[in-house]
Amino acid sequence: MFKATIQDVSTIKDSLDAISSLITEGTFKVSKNGIELIAMDPASVAMVVFRLLPSAFLDYECEKDDLMTLNITNFVSVLKRARANDKIALELTENKLNIKMVGDFKRNFSLPLIDTPPQSQKIPELTFNTKIELFANVLQDGIKDASMISDCVVFEASSEKFTIKSFGDTSETKLELAKNSPSMVTMESTSDSSSKYSIDYLDKILKAAKSSDKIKLNFSTDYPVKIECSKIDRYQVSFILAPRVDTD
Repeated sequence: MFKATIQDVSTIKDSLDAISSLITEGTFKVSKNGIELIAMDPASVAMVVFRLLPSAFLDYECEKDDLMTLNITNFVSVLKRARANDKIALELTENKLNIKMVGDFKRNFSLPLIDTPPQSQKIPELTFNTKIELFANVLQDGIKDASMISDCVVFEASSEKFTIKSFGDTSETKLELAKNSPSMVTMESTSDSSSKYSIDYLDKILKAAKSSDKIKLNFSTDYPVKIECSKIDRYQVSFILAPRVDTD
C-alpha cells in the first residue's frame, strides 16, 4: 500500500512538467525511500533521473516496494488543477492512482496504471572535466539568447570563465560568466571544455528549474551534459543530454 499527502504541489508539478515534455509515459518506483523515475526519451537523446523524497510530504506511507506506470502528461494536467492552498493526497491501488485535492472544497481524480512491462534503465557512469553551479536565471537567459540565432548552443569553459554562445550564418551571441561572478556559485574546470547541445531539449529541461534557484551543470568536450536541479529535503532531478556532434 502507498499513501502520501503533500502541501506544495509545485514540488512535483514543475519537475514532472519538464519530464513530460521529454517522456510521455514512465514507470515510477515507489518505496520507503521515496518515488523514483529513471527513463530515456524515445529518441535516446536525453535521460531523466527523478527522486521525490519522503520528507517532501506531510505524511508518507509505503508498506512495500511497488511500480506504477503512468501517462506523465495526464498526471501533470491533473496536478495543474490544484489550487495554491490545496493538500494533495495520493493513493496507489491495484490498477490506478487516486488523487484527492482538499482545500475550500474536495476534488477526486483517478489515473489508470498502464500495463507496460517496465524497462530497466541504467544510469551511465560519467566523468566530467567541468563542474559548475550557477543561478538558474543566468543559464535560462543564455539559452534564450542563443535560441534567437540557432537551434543549438555551445558551452565552453576554462579555468576562469564559462561561456554560452551560438552562431548563425551572419549572427552570433555570447554570454560570458567569470569564475568570481556573483551569478556563479562554484566552478571547477580541470581542462578547457567545449560541447554543443540542442536548444529544444535544453528549453524543455529547464522547465524543471522553476522551483530551484540554482542549477548544477557538468560537461566535457563533445560529451553529454548533466543538468541537476534540487530542493533540499524535497526532490532531486537530473537530466543527461547527449551532445550535438558535427558530421561535416
